[in-house]
Amino acid sequence: MSSTAVMLPMPPMASDRIGGLQVLLGLRRNGYGAFPTRCLDEPVVSFRLGRRNLVLTAWPDAIRHIMITHAEDYVRLPFGRRVLGPIVGRGLLVSEGPTWREQRRAMAPAFTPRHVPILTQHIARCTEATCQHLEPLSGSPIDLLREMQKLSLEIATTSLFSLEASTFGPQLQRMLSQYMRTIGRLYLSDVVLPTGVPTFNRFRRLLFRRRWTRLMRSVVEMRRAAGPVNAARDLFDLLSEAHGADREDLLLDEVSTMIVAGHETTALTLFWASVLLAHAPQWQTAIADEASQVDLSAGGAADSLQKLTVTRAVVQETLRLYSPAFMTGRLALRSHDVCGTTVPEGSIVLLPYWLLHRSPRWWSKPAAFDPSRFLTGDEPDRFTFLPFGIGRHVCIGAQLAMSESILGIASLVRRFTIVLVGERPVLPVGTISTRPDHAPSFVLRARR
Repeated sequence: MSSTAVMLPMPPMASDRIGGLQVLLGLRRNGYGAFPTRCLDEPVVSFRLGRRNLVLTAWPDAIRHIMITHAEDYVRLPFGRRVLGPIVGRGLLVSEGPTWREQRRAMAPAFTPRHVPILTQHIARCTEATCQHLEPLSGSPIDLLREMQKLSLEIATTSLFSLEASTFGPQLQRMLSQYMRTIGRLYLSDVVLPTGVPTFNRFRRLLFRRRWTRLMRSVVEMRRAAGPVNAARDLFDLLSEAHGADREDLLLDEVSTMIVAGHETTALTLFWASVLLAHAPQWQTAIADEASQVDLSAGGAADSLQKLTVTRAVVQETLRLYSPAFMTGRLALRSHDVCGTTVPEGSIVLLPYWLLHRSPRWWSKPAAFDPSRFLTGDEPDRFTFLPFGIGRHVCIGAQLAMSESILGIASLVRRFTIVLVGERPVLPVGTISTRPDHAPSFVLRARR
């Protein structure tokens, strides 16, 4: 469909004169403003950072080299485990090597297509309940970010445990928000100090880890009290079967990983899609028309997913512009030549996917919101569109995340017209994920 291009403002990129230390300091504030503009034109940008190099690349050939061709020579960054470890422990999100392979192999069956109908039932019920909750608020300003966080948390807990989040959701949400705002950010000490060096943030993360583990253990005990059933009813049943009774601690870490990763990414995708759609009413109309012709109930949602092609395109375009996982990083175990630049052993390699997604080299009108680019039938090159990563560590829950986002947006827009209140632009802030710089007010108007 033809439309007027919607282009939302972005934080300015860093000066080409900055050094590696300034890039790292910029990442603590906002990853969308940390990288120099020459990253758009040069395949590899390298800085000297003390005894090692800091390497930046958002180039498809370089990403293929690092993440696929020579993946065994690039491992996850140790400071990533420092930041995420207090929440996900030894979960799949931070594990590496043989441990990761064993975990991935154990968890893979839980995310096969044959289990989609089980999970879409939970998604559809939660989404319907949220729409019913929002109906009386039609016409009044609301914090849609918070509503989407509540919805995604409800989806995560019901998909995992078949439990309503009302029993423990508020505490879980408070802990997650507190962590993301404070010790869940990257600190310079995380990068430059050896793992064993005690720091104040390390102590704070240890205390958080103890509180978080107690909460997760109580949730698992609550789920187990519901008793066994003959057939799998949620992800917890599937993960329990995969890990067995003798790996309780690892099961807790995997459950935490699913809650944190699933809750955060879905909430942000729904929020950013709402921001974009508020500026593009013609795409709202297209989604509403499409969604009115399918069954979005718990019984019909799984079959309807493939029919929501316009909604899927809107979600894909949202993920291109505001990927929750806006960047990844690796540590080089061996020296390599990458696109003509030497990447020495021990280099910190950062891959800002958001720059790849907004590069004029790979995308027409890259700053514009234009879902029609995903409706032509031509898939983008595999190494230019990476909202869920690529290679051995590609997101295991990508299909589930897409299902949640597509069904969530289709249900919301079928019931309401989304209006953004105020003129202050919403800017992305990249820390652990792509969050907004503020929570704007929205008005939802019931469709007739």
